[in-house]
Amino acid sequence: MAALLSSYIGNLFSKVFARDAPLLHAAKGRAGIHPWLQVGEQVNADVLADGKAIARLEHTATLPGLKKRPSVVFDLPENLSRLELRGSHVDAQGKATSFRRRWSVLDMARISHPLYDTARPLVERIRAFAELSGLVEVGDARPPAGTNAEAEAALIEAEARLGTTLPSPLRVLLAEADIRIDNSYFLQPHRLQTAEGLLLGLGGYGDGDGDGDGDGDGNGDGNGGLGALLPPSVLARYHRSVAVFAEIGDGLGALAWDPQGVVAGEPPNSAGDQGNPGAQPATPNEGVWYWLHQEHIAEPALLLDDDYQPQTAEAALTHVFKRLALSQAASPESEEQLLVDTAHPRNLLQLHFDEPRKPQLRFRSYDYHYSLY
Repeated sequence: MAALLSSYIGNLFSKVFARDAPLLHAAKGRAGIHPWLQVGEQVNADVLADGKAIARLEHTATLPGLKKRPSVVFDLPENLSRLELRGSHVDAQGKATSFRRRWSVLDMARISHPLYDTARPLVERIRAFAELSGLVEVGDARPPAGTNAEAEAALIEAEARLGTTLPSPLRVLLAEADIRIDNSYFLQPHRLQTAEGLLLGLGGYGDGDGDGDGDGDGNGDGNGGLGALLPPSVLARYHRSVAVFAEIGDGLGALAWDPQGVVAGEPPNSAGDQGNPGAQPATPNEGVWYWLHQEHIAEPALLLDDDYQPQTAEAALTHVFKRLALSQAASPESEEQLLVDTAHPRNLLQLHFDEPRKPQLRFRSYDYHYSLY
């Protein structure tokens, strides 16, 4: 099985980065450099694309680790072949060195670009991406004998059962397609349930009062379960949220939607990003999307934009394919290569130093954790 997977990823890598493969997309990619430094470290550098200076990076770390907001942003030229950094680095002890580093650029847009073609309906974009990449299975919505009217009836029943109106992009997606990524999948309308229900059922947890019926009414024996694992605010969020995508892998995860939205200043629970201002309510309030996982069950990771407001439904639904599909192809074969995606409006390039004269630049937009940025 490992050999087959390695062969598949190798073939996919060749397909994505073949120089004769067509590169056709309308979106214009932008990139941001996010330094990952120790407190007190400084970096000042010119950014060059195919030998032409396109941006200037000047950054002094006041907090350790990666930040959500980039230190410099620049457009990614079409047909970019090399990216270069020239500048100086001052380490935490005050020692200064100069550096010059080039990377050959590999562009993932050959398979990703349908996801960013906002002129097309979301379902069409996903089907086109699935056909190009082979990373996603897209079938007709189930039950297979159902018509659009039957799918609509199932969605109306689900909304009545869950006590909320589902976001329009989600309704359209579930009415038209059955989508799987490896063992993970979007829940069909008749199987939609709360995040709490998913954890109690598929996850095998007990409810807060110990009787396992999911109502938390205090009629059980009080032995553990979700109530013992979660703060009241997180348990309440899982109780009112709708789980729409089940992630099956190393434990159980899910993409879920909380119709109530965020509380001003609540922690996003994404990796790193120390000193962030916390989540900010959006206007109008369209709820908040988040990822949950058994490994950090008490810390749902909120999907927020650059202003720390909840992402749109389309952005959140697209994120499934970034985090779980494109991540499979986002590994360069050497340190001399740099992945980018010129179809992606927000490339996250992590900068750090393994040694004083050797900066490392790494594409993290499709990383399992840092794609949350």
